[in-house]
Amino acid sequence: MSHLVLVITDQESNAQIKSLGVALLEIRTDLFKKLDPSYIVDQIKHRKLLKTPLLLTVRNQKQEGAIKNFSDDQKWQIITTALPLVDMVDIELSSPLLKQTIVLARRLKKKVIVSSHYFKAMPTNLETVFKKSLSTRADIVKIAAKASGFDDVLTMLNFTRRHSGAGHRQHKHPLITMCLGPQGAISRLILPAAGSLYTYTFLNKPSAPGQIDIATLKSHLKIYLIG
Repeated sequence: MSHLVLVITDQESNAQIKSLGVALLEIRTDLFKKLDPSYIVDQIKHRKLLKTPLLLTVRNQKQEGAIKNFSDDQKWQIITTALPLVDMVDIELSSPLLKQTIVLARRLKKKVIVSSHYFKAMPTNLETVFKKSLSTRADIVKIAAKASGFDDVLTMLNFTRRHSGAGHRQHKHPLITMCLGPQGAISRLILPAAGSLYTYTFLNKPSAPGQIDIATLKSHLKIYLIG
């Protein structure tokens, strides 16, 4: 399915993944049992056998969604080692490594997702976050924020329609949006319909609050979305 990103660690087998038909595999290296760069490289090489585009994501601060904090130096070591092997990289708008990651990605001809995460509440300045993300020359902008009720989902829905160019042949700018938490679970279905490029899912264990497992999400997308 063209909207589905499957979030994986080093725990899932290629046999589990190969027939799922997802658009992209997000490799959450920060959730690996080991952060050793050589171990991470071996894991990525194994995933390349699936011949599905790979997205490198390394969260190292809890406010970004990391399980545990580790240094930016260690994060940069992982990025520089792994980025040549993948197709895309996700880097946080707030990260001190933002600029150098984009420079490296451009040199390697890799696409960049610039992401922002708000785990406590829906921000009141979505437009400012979007403009700041665009100023980095990101290939794709990603904004994920907690929904405390359906009004927050509507806020993100309207924002997505405004900036994704939904209903047009060409997007205004590639955009990924989602609402976090139980109240935001429905966004995983309706925001792709409004123009969000991708919706994230999991096989064994969710990597973010409000994620829906792949079997359930695929069944709903088949009903309500084409592709």
